Amino acid sequence: MDTVLIAGAGLAGSRCAETLRSEGFDGRIVLAGDEPHPPYERPALSKELLAGARDDVSLRPWSFWAEQGIELRLGTRVEAVDLHRRTALVGGGEVCWDSVVLATGARLRRPQGLRTLADALALRERLAPGVRLAIAGGGFVGTEVASTALALGAEVTLVEAAEVPFEAILGREVGETLTARYRAHGIDVRTGTTELPPHDVVLYAIGVEPVRELVPWLGSDACGRTVQPGVYACGDVTGTGHWTAAAGQAAAVARAILGEDRPYREPLYVWSDQFGLRLQLVGEPRAAVRVELEGGDDSFRARYLDGEGRLRAALLANRPREVAELRRELALAA
Repeated sequence: MDTVLIAGAGLAGSRCAETLRSEGFDGRIVLAGDEPHPPYERPALSKELLAGARDDVSLRPWSFWAEQGIELRLGTRVEAVDLHRRTALVGGGEVCWDSVVLATGARLRRPQGLRTLADALALRERLAPGVRLAIAGGGFVGTEVASTALALGAEVTLVEAAEVPFEAILGREVGETLTARYRAHGIDVRTGTTELPPHDVVLYAIGVEPVRELVPWLGSDACGRTVQPGVYACGDVTGTGHWTAAAGQAAAVARAILGEDRPYREPLYVWSDQFGLRLQLVGEPRAAVRVELEGGDDSFRARYLDGEGRLRAALLANRPREVAELRRELALAA
């Protein structure tokens, strides 16, 4: 009987396991994750869960994994992989594998950040009216937490080393538009500095780095194959860092293991709920040289164009109906 070992029980690892079963794989699936919780929705950590609006963020009911014949090993790390013997040390025991999937995710660049369910629950316990929260980093996680914490009555200071939040990703003009909204809602935004003000709680939202220690890392293709035979990769370990890409890559890996190549090449898609805005980013804005911004404070669109005027990305604020159209336009411009 073939065995697939999946190192990492986040979205990518769990989606890979699910897809293997749904596509007809009847071999052994071992899904090992070092957290004590079953696979859960990470995007909810900075929003609904932190706000206290949800307590259960599980991707599937607990019974699902046993019903699917997936060996879910929680609080268990894949400690080593032997590429020659095709074995792995998992929680102190040996597992023989025919295919191994690296879905090990990413780790915080420094402590006191928000990455895991435990991180979110610990932060939630400390947020209360009047608590002074300092957030280092004005990316999506930092600004989402700022929005949630403000709604809980905290006094929030957002510290960003760049001249405006999101400048490197979304451009200066969009960054200034969002910064004005943050300040209008009562956030103390301090830019061009890394110095934190006096605070009761601090959150470092300065990014993550892929966890790549298990095997020598040389990258992976659009089907998730690495240069090592039988070794695949999906999710944050590949550097994607986004929910939809992790899910799409995981499905591509499962199908590649089953001998069906269906490469994942969808444009980048990211969403964020903050300060009354549903932000939806499609495509890669850093590939653009010009930005066209139109709309008002509560609903706007930024189009990112290359030197030949072709659309490379778009950011929508409270314009969900336009996403499908922009995806089609990006596909034609590719």
